[in-house]
Amino acid sequence: MTSRKTSSISTSTSPTIVVIDDDAAIRDSLKDLLALEDWNCVGAETGQGGLDLITSLNPQLVVTDVQLPDMSGYQVCQSLKRETSSKNLPVVMITGRFTEPDDKVQGFESGADEFFSKPFDPTLFMARLKSILRGTTPQAA
Repeated sequence: MTSRKTSSISTSTSPTIVVIDDDAAIRDSLKDLLALEDWNCVGAETGQGGLDLITSLNPQLVVTDVQLPDMSGYQVCQSLKRETSSKNLPVVMITGRFTEPDDKVQGFESGADEFFSKPFDPTLFMARLKSILRGTTPQAA
């Protein structure tokens, strides 16, 4: 588990995003991409590690891989949506495996707000995250 504050901006104005992926290279690439927006990014390699971070950090967004070593991203999402404190937390799911429409449906039924197949277009990915965060993060006047 690694943590990286990506800006000198205070966390009250910069959203915190938890990235859950068991592949360190992908996790770090995602964190680097998110850092371009001066967002605070914290990574976990397991579903439970991610859930623990979410409980302690109260992030504004979660990005999780579907395939994790200890549980699926679907299970992570379902766990978050069952808890009063995290039921409204936006979740973006990503997967490197070939996705059938049923995979995306399962993601959305689990409570995901967005679903991307790797590799994905970083510009579109960031545009969707910004759109999701606009609904959860106060914007500067």
